[in-house]
Amino acid sequence: MRWFRRKASTRQAMSVGLVVVLAGWLFAWNAGSNRDSDLRDAPGLRGMVTARDREVEQLQEQQGELAVTVERLVGAAAPNVAAADAEVAMAAGAVAVKGPGITVTLSDANPSADILAEPGSAGSDLLVHQQDIDAVLNALWAGGAEAAAVQGHRLASNTAIRCVGNVILVGGRVYSPPYSITAIGPVREMHNRLDSAPLVRAYRERASRVGASWSTVDEGELTIAGDLAVGPALKYAKALDQEGAGSP
Repeated sequence: MRWFRRKASTRQAMSVGLVVVLAGWLFAWNAGSNRDSDLRDAPGLRGMVTARDREVEQLQEQQGELAVTVERLVGAAAPNVAAADAEVAMAAGAVAVKGPGITVTLSDANPSADILAEPGSAGSDLLVHQQDIDAVLNALWAGGAEAAAVQGHRLASNTAIRCVGNVILVGGRVYSPPYSITAIGPVREMHNRLDSAPLVRAYRERASRVGASWSTVDEGELTIAGDLAVGPALKYAKALDQEGAGSP
């Protein structure tokens, strides 16, 4: 019985010792493996971090250079942007203009039996028409006019002039003769264009024949006021929505 107990104790001791040895061997192997892994991977990780730090520094330097470039370009473009804005405001008739210019006055002729009795004469020859005003304006624009007005109504790039009987519509407003056309710009050049424009010459010949009015006055200082409401509202197309119904 004692032998059996002694033998069991010996087996337990040997089992415990074997477990301790195996555990020690596993811990030693694991430590060695981790040490080898750290020695193998640590330099790579440090290199990767260093490389990323350098990339960040380079990107920050590029960002600084680009910021300086953008600031320089914005500063250089500012005068052009301001000039473009001024040109758009001028074309829209939104700003007042002052300077020397010309006033051209057109008026209908008084009807008479003698004029109407002439061969080829018609009652419409006595009236100032839309095309007559357009001819004068086109000549003034070609002569370098910076701004123009009809009956004091500022003309913009989208202002429409329409003839309705013996009155005209300018930007939707009704005006009766005599018609006063004012333009600010180089006076001599505008005069030259008025004298050479074929349609203006045709009107002047007709006016002389039927007794209609034509006169020009040089103005040393004119003021044509700006008007944010000149011309009809612009309408534009819009893309169709997914259901195929677009809004005008």
